[in-house]
Amino acid sequence: MAMRGENWRFWLPVALVAVFTGYVTQKLVRAHLHPLQEPCYDKEEIIPSMRGAIYDRTRDPGTGRPYALVKSTPCWEYRLDPVEMTGTVVRIARKEKPRTREAQARTIAQMLGMDYAKVLSMIEYRGRGWRNQLLKVSSNMRAHDILTDKRYVAGVIVRDFSVRRHFENRRLAHVIAGIEEGFNAELRGVRGFRRGPRDGQGDMIVEKSVTTPPIKGADVYLTIDHHLQNDVEWALKEGIEEFGAASGWCVVLDAQTAEVLAMASMPDFDPRFAAKASDDERKNRVIQFNYEPGSVMKVITAACALDCGAARPGTMFSTDRFEKDSRGDQRYYKLPGDAGHVWEERMSLRDAIVHSSNIVIGKLAYDIGPKTLGAYMKKFGFGSPTGIELPREEGGLLRSPDKWDKATRSRAGIGQGVSVTAIQLASAYQAIANDGVRIPPTLVSRVVDASGRDVRGRGAKAPSRVIGMKASRELREMMLGVASREGTARRAAIRGYSVAGKTGTAQKVVGKTYAPGLYRASFCGILPSGVVRADPSDAEPAPPRVVILVTLDFDEKRKFHQGGNSAAPIFKRIAQIAIRRFEITPDRPDEILEYNDDEFEQMMMERSIKSAEDDPEWDAANE
Repeated sequence: MAMRGENWRFWLPVALVAVFTGYVTQKLVRAHLHPLQEPCYDKEEIIPSMRGAIYDRTRDPGTGRPYALVKSTPCWEYRLDPVEMTGTVVRIARKEKPRTREAQARTIAQMLGMDYAKVLSMIEYRGRGWRNQLLKVSSNMRAHDILTDKRYVAGVIVRDFSVRRHFENRRLAHVIAGIEEGFNAELRGVRGFRRGPRDGQGDMIVEKSVTTPPIKGADVYLTIDHHLQNDVEWALKEGIEEFGAASGWCVVLDAQTAEVLAMASMPDFDPRFAAKASDDERKNRVIQFNYEPGSVMKVITAACALDCGAARPGTMFSTDRFEKDSRGDQRYYKLPGDAGHVWEERMSLRDAIVHSSNIVIGKLAYDIGPKTLGAYMKKFGFGSPTGIELPREEGGLLRSPDKWDKATRSRAGIGQGVSVTAIQLASAYQAIANDGVRIPPTLVSRVVDASGRDVRGRGAKAPSRVIGMKASRELREMMLGVASREGTARRAAIRGYSVAGKTGTAQKVVGKTYAPGLYRASFCGILPSGVVRADPSDAEPAPPRVVILVTLDFDEKRKFHQGGNSAAPIFKRIAQIAIRRFEITPDRPDEILEYNDDEFEQMMMERSIKSAEDDPEWDAANE
């Protein structure tokens, strides 16, 4: 009896070990030799969505489709599983013989451009990672269609992803980077999922999986014209090098709709490698940089005066700062003088704009008062972001009128003591060009989702009247003289076209003081002016088409640091490009008959160079 009990105790553990060993062995065999028969547990894979494209306002001349600035291209990673290839019957038609591994290897090699012998050796390989060998990455759609068709090959594992392509290279870098960031939620789409059991190797059993397909991201359509943008960037870069500036920026607006046609900031960067760019290179100076504008702000003061009735174009002002009682006049408190470019003791408001008189505009600003002038500046859009569809837009600096001190009361009107962004300044000039109606600038025209539905537009950007039509047209008539032989922007004149503009040469603030010899030069112009009739019989002048702002930033003393001698010629180059691009009709056709191109250019150049060192803005800035 004792022997029987001892035998039972001995054989029971042996039997349990044998059963457990047999169970584990059969599971391992089934997992390795028959991976598709028995799942171990569920697995979930993410299917990335295709990121939406970014288009400009133009169309491809060949296809008629919108021109893509940035677009994601589908791409596939192909891997090989020899076990699945061996265990799957592949035939093109039912009555045909199954395709051999050699035939499948030849198809893979042809579709992916690989060596046939290499593919065949991968099928025979049984070393580490043999169930998941990388074949190649390809964006060839034909290869994808063939290698995912089970009638041709088996054992090819395909992973979807996409490659972001920038068709304009580093052009439009700041705009593209801003759109990618600001519209990421719309562009990225909705990712999909694939859920199913996986085998002993950890790979999903595709035949038993359930797929939720991804949803492609929305497409963003910009108001940018990439042809104009390319030329603007070229002109700005050439101008920075020619005049020795450290940086520069430019924006071109449609005068009637406030659509951004071009936006450039230098230095720039390659958006494909944005992470490697410095903070200075990534900064979009058109919207992310506050600066004192200088004399380009005088137009805003004049607009306020004309609209509220404080002055007319012919109103005369004293220009002699050193008259007997002037030192005690609070209107002259710390006001930069006009130095040697004052030729008359009295000057009209029109001439004050043409010759950029600090004294006249400063006195006018003082007389108008902070409450009224500040309110007009706010209506023009200064002191708050414009709402343009780019991230991190600055809002400038416009203090509350009750906080203006004596210096600000006279200096704000000449562009000192206030800070603006380039997009704010261009937007204010757009209001002047549009007969006093300001439309907030816009860069995005449409956002269209995968179903073709508009998901985000510009409906919230309502126009507002800033000044009356009469004041706007009177102001543009005054501004005509700036880009003429008498004005501060002789080099902005364009034969056959009227230009209503204003120069600015703002001394840079370093720390809490103005840095001697360092300036930012600007010119903002409206083309055509909208106040000149091409023919006396015309009922109305041709309306303005574009507003162009150019600013150069100098870190060193340069001879041509004034707005009229550096920013103005860059404006002219860009304006001439816009004339050809948009087929703008001349509103001064008589000038075309009076001079040829070379004579006109030479005449304006000689006048500009001759007066460079005694330019009105040179004297005012160094006073």
